[in-house]
Order: sequence, then C-alpha cells, then structure tokens
Amino acid sequence: MSADTVRDHLGAFGLSPKEVDAYLAVLRSGAATTGEVSRAADVSQGYVYELAEGLADRGLVTIDETASPTVIRARPPEEALGSFSERLDELQAGIESLYTAPDDDGAAVEVVHSRATVRKRIRRYLADAKREAFLVLPESELAQVEAELVAARDRGVFVYVLAVSPLSSETEPDWAACADVARTWDATPPVTVVVDETTGVLGAHGILAGRHGREYALSFAQREVASGFFGNTVANFWPMGEDRYVTDPDALPATYDHLRTAATNAALHRAAGRELLADVTLADLQSDGERRYERVPVVAVRQNLVGDPTNDFPMENSLVFETPDGRVAAGNAGGGIGPFYEGYGAQSVTLYEG
Repeated sequence: MSADTVRDHLGAFGLSPKEVDAYLAVLRSGAATTGEVSRAADVSQGYVYELAEGLADRGLVTIDETASPTVIRARPPEEALGSFSERLDELQAGIESLYTAPDDDGAAVEVVHSRATVRKRIRRYLADAKREAFLVLPESELAQVEAELVAARDRGVFVYVLAVSPLSSETEPDWAACADVARTWDATPPVTVVVDETTGVLGAHGILAGRHGREYALSFAQREVASGFFGNTVANFWPMGEDRYVTDPDALPATYDHLRTAATNAALHRAAGRELLADVTLADLQSDGERRYERVPVVAVRQNLVGDPTNDFPMENSLVFETPDGRVAAGNAGGGIGPFYEGYGAQSVTLYEG
C-alpha cells in the first residue's frame, strides 16, 4: 500500500493533514525527536507537542518526556490498529442500536470484500436464526462460528453443516455440539450460508480459506435470493458430502412449523423403523383455503438431506399423508419459493409414533 493510500485512510479516521504528516514521520523512523518531526511535518516545534498529544490520545504513539529532547515513538501496528478496531466496534454497536431497517428489502444484496466482514455477517445471521441454518464452510472456519452454532441449536435451530477443504487430518470439530447433520467434502465449493430461508452469504471459497486475495462474497437478505442459493447447494454440493454426524430425531410427539425440519426428523424416525402419524394443517395454494387432518399416516418422506435420498428432484423436501381425501403431499410453506410441486404448504405438523 502506498504512502498516499495510508494517508487517505488515516484522514478517513479523522486525523488532520498535519497529524498525518507527523505520524508518518514517526512511523518511518520508529522513534523521532520533536525536532525531527517538526522538520518532516513542516510545523513549529511547539505545535509538534500538540500533534503528538492528539496521536497519543488515539493510541498511535507514545511520548517519552524523560528523554532530552523529547522522543515520540510509534506503537506497534497491531496495537495501533487495535485502537482503531475498538473504535470501529464501538461505532458499529452505536449504529446498530440506532438503525431501523427500511420497510422494503428490495436492495437486499451487498458485495463484501473483507474476510472479517464476511465472518461478522455469518455470526450475526446465526445469532438471529430462529428455525434453520444451512452452512457450507471450510472446516477451519467452524471454530470461528462455533459459539453461535451452539447457541442456535440451544434455541432449537436445526443446523446442517457441509465442512469442506481444507479438512483436518488430525482433529475433527465437535460435530455434536455445532450441528444436527454434518458432512465433509474434500473440495472447494463456494462458501454458502442460508439462515431461515432469508439471510446469508455466498462467496468464493478463498474469501474464508487460505490467503485472501481478490475474492468477495454476496451478503443477502431476501427470500427469493436465499431460496436460489439454497437450491443450488442441495442440488450440487450437499450430495457430495460424506456423513460425519447425524443427531437423534426429536422425541415424539413433536410439533413443527417448518416442514423441512419435520421431514428430516421423519426420515430419521422411519430409518429407525418407526411408523408415523401426523396432525397437519395445510395451506391449499390453489384455493388459498386451509385443510386440517388429525392422526393421518405419513406414507412417504421425500428428501435428500439425511440418509438415502428419496426425493424426485434436488430441492424436494415434503411429507406425503394418507388422508380421507386421498394422498396429499405437502412442501414447506413460507420460503422464498413456495411448494410449487406439491400444491400444499404445511403450516404445522405434529408427528406421533404410529
């Protein structure tokens, strides 16, 4: 980075042009007397003390008045940048406390070039998760979001993780702590995080792995965008993973307002040899009406997220019920793309052992 670029960035942080001149003079030598700074910054020696005090207040330099003449020393970069980072964190917290989201989310996709910002976005989305989180991340990145994953699962969020290259040859993550379903794949697909079918991140693998170069990510907050990225992932990447961990299904009876979570649990129960009954409330997408059935048999589960795939097409996650009106298939209601294939969206499902 050129000195002019550094100068521009320091100015953006509120340093005056003369403060920048003085600071660059100290940076270049590591330590400088007030006279040396005076000549380099072209200011009076008396003004140097004022500039130095301002720089010291910002955590950029220290002033040694025991020396004669007085010496101004540059703080190590990690300490100096740390002071900026703390101010940025305080600023972010202040802005977030004042921020009111706009009513419409039309401009809901943002390009992010910073690795640190991508991590912060993922942590934020996971912290806000209410029902489901789906992640494709380099395995080493799981440590960066483990606390958020653990907390999300404690809130009842169902978490799917596909950990990709670089994979550790020595120690694996604590799958049971951070995921309900975990797979690994020794490949470098795009980083993908989709939370509650609405928010998330899609970016180049290199945005979170290896040496970060020109890679970038898209941060999004729109159902249709999230649905498209989710569909791409479950169709092209998720099936390539090798199972590492699958949680035990929920104890029955269990009630769900999210069909995909119900379908995954139903698949696990059926794999264990259990027959299932269900109370289900369905939205009829053709008539906008509603149907309610009680204790009807679950005769099929169509999905590809756990165990052997049983779906007809990649995005299919549905339950099929034997009802007094015949067999009815229900997909997930409330996502970006409705259950266009099934014709019914499940608003609530309670599963029982039959």
